Amino acid sequence: MMKRKSKFARIVEHVKLVCGLLAMALMAYVFTFYLDSDIGVVIWAFLLIAPLLSLLLAWLGSRQISAKAEAPSYLAKGKHFSVMVTVTAGGRLPIPFLRCTLEQDANFQPDDPRSVQSAMTPAEPLRIEAGMLARYAGSGMIHMQDLVVSDYLGLFRFHVRQIPAPLKVGVIPSIPSLTGAARMLHAVSDVVLTQDEEEEETSAVFSSQSTPGYIHRDYVPGDNLRRINWKLSAKRSKLMVRMDEAAATVRPSLLLDLQPETEEAALKRRETLMEGALGFLLLLVKQGVACSLRYATDGEWHCLPLESEDAVHMAAVELAAADFRHDGNRVDLSAMQERAGAYMIYTSRPDEALGAQLAALRNMGYVCCVFPMLPELPALDGADALWQLSEDFSMTAVQK
Repeated sequence: MMKRKSKFARIVEHVKLVCGLLAMALMAYVFTFYLDSDIGVVIWAFLLIAPLLSLLLAWLGSRQISAKAEAPSYLAKGKHFSVMVTVTAGGRLPIPFLRCTLEQDANFQPDDPRSVQSAMTPAEPLRIEAGMLARYAGSGMIHMQDLVVSDYLGLFRFHVRQIPAPLKVGVIPSIPSLTGAARMLHAVSDVVLTQDEEEEETSAVFSSQSTPGYIHRDYVPGDNLRRINWKLSAKRSKLMVRMDEAAATVRPSLLLDLQPETEEAALKRRETLMEGALGFLLLLVKQGVACSLRYATDGEWHCLPLESEDAVHMAAVELAAADFRHDGNRVDLSAMQERAGAYMIYTSRPDEALGAQLAALRNMGYVCCVFPMLPELPALDGADALWQLSEDFSMTAVQK
């Protein structure tokens, strides 16, 4: 839609230029042959010399101008920020009128979408400040759509060649409080505790080839409650505390199956999944369950180990810079090589292609899939449980 509007605007500008030149030529013709031939000659001279001189100055001015743009690399969602464009003239010739137009992704809302037009002198640079609002979480681009020099008569326009590179701005997602996530949290925690107990029971005797598990002792008032093995405590009818961490701890993995988005509605759904995933990860670490977050950016998969609340907040900053372009696999295949026990896939496209990859994960442990509110419930195979996540971060189990 924007391309159609810009193409239409260029056509209108060309039509205005042709009409203006024809009007001036008609005026000179009338004066020369019907009113006053001397004045007509002067008008013809003006019509030839003035446009040529104005054209030359505008063309030379566009060749000696360079520009750079600056914006914050990261900021929180809902914050207002400024994009500063600095235009510098390298020569001594006077600079005609300069028009600057910025274009941004749907992550940002400009204070004023109109172009900025100003005059400048070679003595000092021209600084243009454009205010914007960070609306949706994630990585977004801001680039200079147009930097044009127009002549003094307003007849000709030349594009400046040295325009700044696009700016990448990361909008940090917030970490919300979830409602209705208790069942999913219980299912994941139960898998972790069950496998931890199995590991503890099978590692009573160590050898040089074995992997140690947990060593327990009786609970003493003042011990960290997160180190209590509740499953083992219930079995022995007394509180048991872990004394050391296992080298091969079960670490549930959350995978983000997202992709670059350009439409506002799709950005909102992606943001809901991103923030909902961070909210669930925060619940896990608060329960003392170490976990990992996997996401794709720049065609590669990344894994972030999360063991504390601070680590989850740092993960939110990492996601702000992600573009979610993957390597062709919508699920990180390296996740199958780790002792995860449980896999949580947050996806914006719960389709058959994803279901085929989930089937491989299901052989490795418990698999649950979370997707946004959609017009129709997907027929997604390969997962043990399906959950819907609404825009107010309410989770609802879907009957398979």
